[in-house]
Amino acid sequence: MEDNGKGGGHVGHLWLLSLSLPTSWAQILVSCAYKSLCQQALLSGNDVVLQCDHLKALWYFSSILGEDLLLLSSVPNIKKLPGGSFQLTNPQPSQTGLYHREDNDNALVVEYEIDFQDVTTLNITHKGLGQKPLQNETLSLGGKELIFTHWEPWQDCNRCGEPGERKRLGYCYIEEPLEKPMPCWLYLQEEKVQYRRMWAEMQVEACLIPCDHIK
Repeated sequence: MEDNGKGGGHVGHLWLLSLSLPTSWAQILVSCAYKSLCQQALLSGNDVVLQCDHLKALWYFSSILGEDLLLLSSVPNIKKLPGGSFQLTNPQPSQTGLYHREDNDNALVVEYEIDFQDVTTLNITHKGLGQKPLQNETLSLGGKELIFTHWEPWQDCNRCGEPGERKRLGYCYIEEPLEKPMPCWLYLQEEKVQYRRMWAEMQVEACLIPCDHIK
């Protein structure tokens, strides 16, 4: 199963990437509807803004280990932004979990479940070299869970009028029969499972477009 769709919140990616420096993304913006829960897989090491337009509300965090909610103002790499959103600088896989915002009456404003997948194990393949992305596998945790890559759309070709490259990111997802797929570490939580199929991916391919294609 290859998934090209978008799940959960809306994400705006501004990519500037090379194979020699796979962590050079620009800041990522994630938004979610009022009183909704949105799930999202992202790469670690890339600054992220979780958006919320309610000023008089507090952000809390709970890791996938089931810890109590922690007030985010006490986390060193998190900065509150004007308007109610907050920025995570260089987030790590250990910050995978629930980001919860509630108002002064303890009512839910918005919730994000974010899986920060490890950029240091990013599996990079080039279609022009005959390299294949990771294959779907079955994980037996009491059922027949399918592990697959949830691909994002291809980014634009990086050149016009001459051969260039374009890239796309893929994230590790797990799906149970008849259930909605989830990012791997949000699904596994405290399960101790470590093998190569759990990696995020980047795929590269050659492209050639005329310069009048660029508006």
